[in-house]
Amino acid sequence: MNKIDFFIVHLFNDYSGSPRVLRDALDALPENDGDRFVFTSSHSGFLDGVNAKRVNIIYFRSDNRYLQLCYYLLSQLHLMLALFYFLLKSALKGHRRTLLVNTLLPFGAGIAGKLMASKTIYYIHESHISPVLLKRFLRTVVDFCASHVIFVSNYLLQSESLNRPYQKVVHNGLRSDFPVNPLIDLKRKHARKEIIFAGSLKDYKGIGELLALAKISADFSFIAALNCTEIELASFIHSHCIPPNLTLMARPENLEELFASSFAVLNLSLPEQWVETFGLSLLEGMTFGAPAIAPPVGGPTEFVDKTNGLLIDSRETEAISDFLNLLADDFSTWERYSVNAQKSAAHFSSYSFKLAISQYMSQQNLL
Repeated sequence: MNKIDFFIVHLFNDYSGSPRVLRDALDALPENDGDRFVFTSSHSGFLDGVNAKRVNIIYFRSDNRYLQLCYYLLSQLHLMLALFYFLLKSALKGHRRTLLVNTLLPFGAGIAGKLMASKTIYYIHESHISPVLLKRFLRTVVDFCASHVIFVSNYLLQSESLNRPYQKVVHNGLRSDFPVNPLIDLKRKHARKEIIFAGSLKDYKGIGELLALAKISADFSFIAALNCTEIELASFIHSHCIPPNLTLMARPENLEELFASSFAVLNLSLPEQWVETFGLSLLEGMTFGAPAIAPPVGGPTEFVDKTNGLLIDSRETEAISDFLNLLADDFSTWERYSVNAQKSAAHFSSYSFKLAISQYMSQQNLL
């Protein structure tokens, strides 16, 4: 059998969710006798040190939307030409060529893959791309160029279902270094009443609802682990009245410790502005026995239910506060939710994720 060379593409290497999930997937794949290449930006991120030859792709960022569009198109031209060159070299050696494109954005990779790859897989984590015309164009490229598409949730498969490629859901898993069935001091967690919010410092992520919830829930301590810079956080604090029981942190390194002590974990995204395609931070909190409060739509509905948390519109702050008080007033009730949360999260372990990815790639003869 011919060797299979494996080509991986991710546009912007950083420490966000999609390159982290991609890295876990790559670490799960069995070795083969072909070459492996990863095409990404030169920035530091989760793809650093991956077991593949790295090819840096031009990628600049700008706050000016028109300049950002120019940078994006330049990166796609560079990506398409560089990838085409490496795919051509592999073809001339008589090797089969599997291309894995992470997220919808790298359309240059899809075009090069259509021309030169044996099989092209798209790994889709999100559906929030604007403007609408760009989203339609990217979907058209995937539908025309991909032979396989992996979605991270059933919600994403249903909302982004395509016509031509073979489509499969592989749910995200917890990080490989995340503890499995950690020992939990339930009494201590319940007594501390610390509630963790993890998300971006954006209106559509429910940051305003978090402020409102903290104001009417004075008996609880709220901690917001925010994906923003210190400068952005300082500007936000300066322009808002922050309740005394709310602590705001910019990209804390001790996120696992925060989840370990959490009484409950929040995702307050506004459904009509941002539908969560999965909700990994909720699972991380649930692993430590924290009941989850999540939007009633999207990926979180696939693991949050009335036995382990609350599915509710984040603007219903009074109802959320009532639920928290219900949990706080009766340890046995909170304990039941907590135990169920941990059981639910166990189905999304790193082992389960890696096994599912490895089996899929093997069954489809992609490696």
